Amino acid sequence: MNLKPIIYAAVRVVLYAIPVVASALVIKSDAGILVDGIKFGEGSSTEWMQQLFLLLTSLTFILAGIRSKSHKAISYLFGGGALVALIRELDVYFDQLYHGAWFPFAMLVLAIAVFLAYRQKKQIWENLEEFFTTPAFGTFIAGFLSVFVFSRLFGTKKVWRALFDVEKLEPVQRWVKNAVEEGSELFGYTLLFIAAVEFFVYVSRKLKQ
Repeated sequence: MNLKPIIYAAVRVVLYAIPVVASALVIKSDAGILVDGIKFGEGSSTEWMQQLFLLLTSLTFILAGIRSKSHKAISYLFGGGALVALIRELDVYFDQLYHGAWFPFAMLVLAIAVFLAYRQKKQIWENLEEFFTTPAFGTFIAGFLSVFVFSRLFGTKKVWRALFDVEKLEPVQRWVKNAVEEGSELFGYTLLFIAAVEFFVYVSRKLKQ
């Protein structure tokens, strides 16, 4: 009996449990912190953890492209996409310049990412087809849907007004809404980071073959 696949899978579960547990602990910590009358606001540890995971996701994808020349297109595209999402998450700081200042910065990064990917245009479809067959794909889709679909829909005020049966959410009720919405986003970003790590490991193992 070959135990290597079982051991490898067990190690992955343990390692990936670390960022998941860290995210849960950050949410637990923020639950008891009130800043300017708000819980889970823009300056919360949950928000900072989201931004950290986005940064790590971007860097990991970009490093995968640097490591493997045959995967530059998808790596720069996904790495740039994560960086765009990071800039959007930092909108409150860009707004100190002027309202909506994050947008031109995000578009600049997106343009650079698309340009770098286009320079490797012969790889794009091949990279995507290959990515769809990797373990990273399922995790990436789960994270993407958690952040950009589930948390957005579940975090709408209409859902929480109906849940609490009120016309207007009181502060405590808004804190609950914020906790669920931001917590869902954080878990999604955690999954995207794990997907990036999976892809980096996949690329590295393929280079050794």
